[in-house]
Amino acid sequence: MGYRTNCCCIISSILTIITTVIVICVFYTTPSDPIFTLKDIYVSALNLSDISSTTTAANQTIFFDMKLHNKNKAMGAYYDPVQITFSYIPNIKLTFPVAEFTVPKFYQGNRRSKHVREAVTTRGIAPFNRTVKSSVFKVEVLTKVGHTSPAYRKKGTVKVVANVWVGQTGEQYPKKKGIKLFESGVSSAFGCLSMKIGLLILSTATILVII
Repeated sequence: MGYRTNCCCIISSILTIITTVIVICVFYTTPSDPIFTLKDIYVSALNLSDISSTTTAANQTIFFDMKLHNKNKAMGAYYDPVQITFSYIPNIKLTFPVAEFTVPKFYQGNRRSKHVREAVTTRGIAPFNRTVKSSVFKVEVLTKVGHTSPAYRKKGTVKVVANVWVGQTGEQYPKKKGIKLFESGVSSAFGCLSMKIGLLILSTATILVII
C-alpha cells in the first residue's frame, strides 16, 4: 500500500512538472500580435465651432496619437514599416481614403509601448452634413511583425481596423481613453487564447484522472 502511494506521489509530481513546463511554453513562447490603440485624434477640417481660416476645411490636417504595445512577456518584436490609413465615411455608402502615414521599421522590447504622435496632411475633407453631431473615420493599420524567438522570427502580416466618431469640434465624439484596433472577422488572438486554455485544461484533466 505504501509502495503504491509513493508511486502515485512520484507520478503526480512528474505530471505537475510536465504541466508547468507546458504552461510556461504556451504562455511564454507563443507570441501574441501587438496591440494598436488610437489614443487621440483631431480632424481640423471638421471643427465647425470655429470658422477661422486655421480650423475650416482650408486646414486639411489630421493630428493623431497611436499606441503600439508589445504585450509578450518574454519576446521582443520586429516591425516592418507600419502603414496607417485614414478613411472618411460621410455616410454608409461612401468611403474615401484621405491620408496615409508610415512609421519606419523598428524593434520593440517585451512589454514595451511606443507612441506615434504625428500630424498628416489629407487630400481634402469637406463636412458632408453640417447638421450631424459626428462623422465617421476608419483607421487601418497594416504591417508585418516577427519576434526574437527563433521559432517565430519569420514575420507575419498584421492588419487591424477601427471606426472612430469625430464630432463638430474635430475631436473624438464621445471622448474615450482609447480605441483598440481589431482584426476583421474572427481574431487570431482569440484562437491563440483558446489553444492555450485547451492545453491547460487537458494537462490538468490528465493529472486528475491518473491521481
